[in-house]
Amino acid sequence: MHNELFGELQFEYGWNGTTSLDWFGRNIDVDLVVDGEEDESIDSLQCESYKAFKESWNTVKEQILDAVLSYYNDLRDELGYSDGSNDDYPEITTRTEIKEMIGLDSVIVPISGIYDGRSISLAFHCEWDKENGLGIILIDESISEIGYQDIAF
Repeated sequence: MHNELFGELQFEYGWNGTTSLDWFGRNIDVDLVVDGEEDESIDSLQCESYKAFKESWNTVKEQILDAVLSYYNDLRDELGYSDGSNDDYPEITTRTEIKEMIGLDSVIVPISGIYDGRSISLAFHCEWDKENGLGIILIDESISEIGYQDIAF
């Protein structure tokens, strides 16, 4: 199906397509997943969520770096790797360093009503945990939750 806002979408456990985003000066294509059923249309809150996300992306991506840096260092401490005992969890202190350790894979537009407000989930791969990745949930274009990638789906 072709959607004016989301572009070309194919149904496979949700509506799937691609979207382009600026990732700090580099244009990247990532998977786009709009949750829903094949026989139902994409609702207005999903459209509103995606529009607001795209409009605020330049601000949101800056917030993501700060949040991921904090999350990473907290996780590193929790796991007991702050002593440098695990090469997968090196000491990271700058936004530039954390940016080099993550990559955006998917933008997910959840079914309306799962969260209060406009919602978008982001799935990243990360160098420190290739199996579990990194997930971020945005509510009204602000970071609501950060954790393993499975929270995004």
